Amino acid sequence: MTSQPIILSIIIISHNQRSELKRCVDSVLAQNIPFEYEIILSDDRSDDGTFELAKEYEIRFPNIIKASQCNSDVCNPANNSQRSGYNRCNGYKLTTGKYIAHADADDYFIEGSHIYQRQVEMLEKHPECSLCMQNVWILKEGDPIETGREWGPQSRFDDGRIISAEEFIKGDYFILNQAFIQRRNPNSDPTALYGKRYVDSIITYHHLLFGPIVCVDACDYIYMKHPDAVTTSMKLNDITVLWNLQIYISAVVPDFADMQIKCKPYEILLLVNQIRQGIKISDTAKNSLNGLDVFLYHCCQKSQLDKCEKIRLFVSRIALLCLIHFHLNTKCMRKLIYNLVITTKKR
Repeated sequence: MTSQPIILSIIIISHNQRSELKRCVDSVLAQNIPFEYEIILSDDRSDDGTFELAKEYEIRFPNIIKASQCNSDVCNPANNSQRSGYNRCNGYKLTTGKYIAHADADDYFIEGSHIYQRQVEMLEKHPECSLCMQNVWILKEGDPIETGREWGPQSRFDDGRIISAEEFIKGDYFILNQAFIQRRNPNSDPTALYGKRYVDSIITYHHLLFGPIVCVDACDYIYMKHPDAVTTSMKLNDITVLWNLQIYISAVVPDFADMQIKCKPYEILLLVNQIRQGIKISDTAKNSLNGLDVFLYHCCQKSQLDKCEKIRLFVSRIALLCLIHFHLNTKCMRKLIYNLVITTKKR
């Protein structure tokens, strides 16, 4: 490897995606990044030649590319999302860069892109920021690129615009983490904190702990949508529970719990109401929540709620209504709601 310090580490994860991996890696190499960088190719137990291709890239570009293989079975994954989280952790442990970027093997960058250069330069210009965000182009595999669509309106991504964590939550700025590069915090190892949950929203929120987001006006990352993806094959009740970021982020990255309740109490109220009405989730969804000790999660996994649980849900609803409609959005009220909907201590 070069003796110069690595500025950017790019982690590309794969599983049985040989042809897609070639397209992705080539689109990164084509960017002609004008500073020291490395590409970590982390493959999860592929048997179609994907890892062999990764090793070929390592031989061709020994000063840039590292290839590594892992077996996500060892983390007892509940779904492919947790497999990808374990794979990202494997790649992260090999990185040395000042900044970190994530990409999936089946995604790629538009021709002529210099997005990584632009994002690094923007973060160098804004040392107070922890992340740099661009837009994402969503496309179905095999479709012409012009048939895709933007993840969000491009007007949100003005060059140099700073977005605080509170604005990110309140303004529904959630976007794939592949749209970001993150400034590494040398005092915090996210792989140790989150393990197989080190995916997408968790990566973003972890880095938001250390500073706001700065934008670049670009939409260079092409996210490939597949009919068999985790998000498109989930049952509606599972989506309702697992995609409630206000509860999930509060459970996994608790430093954001107060802000989630402050900015999005109505979303929490909707989930409380649905659980009171008897919403249940699949065994697969239950497995994905293993290890998260959250009252609302426990309720939607039970066949029948006991009297104390019903009362607690009722009180949670009243507290949320007071916060929303009677201007009681105080830190004390938010703490009460956190203790009602998240913690599992008996009252």
